[in-house]
Amino acid sequence: MSCLQKVKMHGASNQFLLLFADDTLEKNLNNLQGLDGLLLVQEDDQADAFMRVFNADGSEAEQCGNGLRCVALHLVRNKMVDSPDLTIRTLSGISHCKVSEECNEVSVTLCKPKIEEHFVAEFPNLFFVDIGNPNAVYWTEKDPLEVRGELGEIISMHKSFPSGMNVHFARRDATQNATCASYERGVGATHASGTGGASVFVAAGAGGLFYVSSQGGTLNYQLNDNGVIVMTGPACYV
Repeated sequence: MSCLQKVKMHGASNQFLLLFADDTLEKNLNNLQGLDGLLLVQEDDQADAFMRVFNADGSEAEQCGNGLRCVALHLVRNKMVDSPDLTIRTLSGISHCKVSEECNEVSVTLCKPKIEEHFVAEFPNLFFVDIGNPNAVYWTEKDPLEVRGELGEIISMHKSFPSGMNVHFARRDATQNATCASYERGVGATHASGTGGASVFVAAGAGGLFYVSSQGGTLNYQLNDNGVIVMTGPACYV
């Protein structure tokens, strides 16, 4: 895959290093300098590209919604694909992406959400949903940032989740709007989470277009005719 070896981008202030060379993976993971993660982009025989997701602590994740938008925009802008409609495979499957270059906006499909049945006695109000990766939504009427500061690490690293949990503290602001603060396994507190917003959308049970705002900006979500989540939002270079 012919491209600059390293590129820094962000999706709703989730900052990533895009890497196109396998042999420097370990060195770059050890030198992320505050970025949320590393996205290793490779050629693929099933899609236009294969994206591997590495958290700031070096652990590998199955999916990254904000990262998908960054990679899709970069591939289109650098003419590495023939169309603004492209596919990117991750460990959670193939996502269909549509890039609007004129406004740096990208729509991506995630997956059909799977509501999970878990119960944690200390936090009985958690709502669990699989968006290609594990997520828990904690509804609150308080400031989500404050609640995340109190409970983010405690829930994410709870003994009930041996591999960790992505936790999203959400406040319902209106029928089609919510505010969210995320604490992600392998990263910690983040400015935004694409799959986190998707899990809030599912937990809200709202029909039609739904907006999730965080420190990094606002993303919107809806279901397509096949029941798959479609996320739309910005992607930018750092």
